[in-house]
Amino acid sequence: METLFDIFISKIKEMKAGDFSILKVPSIVETTACFFILDESFHQDSKTLIVVDEEGKYYGLISPKDLVVLFSTFHTDISNVLSKAKAFSSTTARDLANQNLPIIVDDDKISRVTECMTKYESTVLPRAKTKDDPVEGLISINDIILSVRNIWKETSIDSKMLILELERGEDE
Repeated sequence: METLFDIFISKIKEMKAGDFSILKVPSIVETTACFFILDESFHQDSKTLIVVDEEGKYYGLISPKDLVVLFSTFHTDISNVLSKAKAFSSTTARDLANQNLPIIVDDDKISRVTECMTKYESTVLPRAKTKDDPVEGLISINDIILSVRNIWKETSIDSKMLILELERGEDE
């Protein structure tokens, strides 16, 4: 006999990337200067930008974590301060973009999405309808967490029972 916990787990395993709306974020061209990147990233909700080449083809993502490198501390002598200012003014989106993130497609199971997020230490991943389609936006860990929470509430599993079942599953 299937328990509420089994139903909860099976519903989560059935989830695919296509079950979530695509988080639309602005695209910027890879030659965009650093100052414009900062301005654009702070004027939108997700703070992540899609970087495209001159033809509009996906190149990578810039997240707030990628921008931190611009403000990392270097030695404080005057020559390093001047070289940092020069590097800051000549940095482009291409220099900052993370190209290593895999593109998630609608048919990807949620287990692949979460494994990729864990492996690449990212809370968002680029997303396309199919592997041949252009990147349209992002899939976010926030959407996944919200969906899992909603499934938990729909199945009416008591939180203490859920914890016990999860702990029991770890022991097996």
